[in-house]
Amino acid sequence: MHDALEAGHCEFRPACTEHVCINKRVPFASIIIMSLTRSAYRVALTFNWFGRKSFLCEPMSSESTRLLGTKHVGFLGSGQMAQALAKGFLSAGILKGEQVTMADVFSTSSADAHLFEPIKQLQDAYGVEYVQMNDVMAKKSDIIFICVKPHIVRPTLKGISHVFDGKLVISVAAGVTLEQLSQVVSQSTRLIRIMPNTPCLVGAGTAFFAVGPSASAEDVLLTKMLCSSIFNVFEEVPETMFDAATGISGCGPAYMYLIVEALTDGGVRIGLPRQLAHKLAVSTMLGSAIMMEKTGENPAKLRGDVCSPGGATIAAIHTLEEGGLRATIMNAVKAAAVRSGEL
Repeated sequence: MHDALEAGHCEFRPACTEHVCINKRVPFASIIIMSLTRSAYRVALTFNWFGRKSFLCEPMSSESTRLLGTKHVGFLGSGQMAQALAKGFLSAGILKGEQVTMADVFSTSSADAHLFEPIKQLQDAYGVEYVQMNDVMAKKSDIIFICVKPHIVRPTLKGISHVFDGKLVISVAAGVTLEQLSQVVSQSTRLIRIMPNTPCLVGAGTAFFAVGPSASAEDVLLTKMLCSSIFNVFEEVPETMFDAATGISGCGPAYMYLIVEALTDGGVRIGLPRQLAHKLAVSTMLGSAIMMEKTGENPAKLRGDVCSPGGATIAAIHTLEEGGLRATIMNAVKAAAVRSGEL
């Protein structure tokens, strides 16, 4: 498996067509769970945790080049999410630096130096443009990503809503619905809403999206071509399911980290060095996710295959079931979804 990755073969990924990931074998929730652990695997490769090289996505197709080659992409806001998206598009070769403009209120003064430094790095590495006027960015952009804090989305858009007319606007603002966005822009503005999770900050995220009524099939294709270059899974779901999906993929990385932390502590408790216990825990989680994806088997079946009669694994599973792990995780997903709907 590692050797295949070194050769550039993403064997454990879903089939990809023009960077659009497709997986018809498993339900959406299972796709997200596998993506979370697969994301961690990509991070591990990036930081050489296993002494292996990282791999790159497939090159752009001619269709991707045709559709995106003339588009200018703007970012309203230049925080971590905007930087992650822009860097992902640029490093994947989806966009060139001259096609990207970022807008924010940071200045180049010493007071804002720590905030502006990541943007300067993008400027130096790729030649992206940075402006302090949102309308300047919007006027020159064909596709605009809204990457500001949710509570300032509507106030920010109200003053410049006219410059969004006829453009594709993609919002990553958590909790701001398509209906709420449509109230501050014209009907000609084509809206798409996406919800990424934090591993996208290292190019290994999961995201889902919903499409507004004015968005065209080409708008959806453009969005997929852009976002599937940096997300392991990029799935369209009804907006009514956003809170439920957030309970898995949005909050899911924290669940995965907690499980790895617990496995590591368990190893330390019985005498393993912490570094070794951590490496074993991460690798085991990742390998299990890859096996689910490659085989397409139900997780319950794969779990049963590991449980020999009277063996160590079934004893461990009994302890986990006795402690209510399954119900606790299910309740955690529900609690996250409920809270997401309240925000």
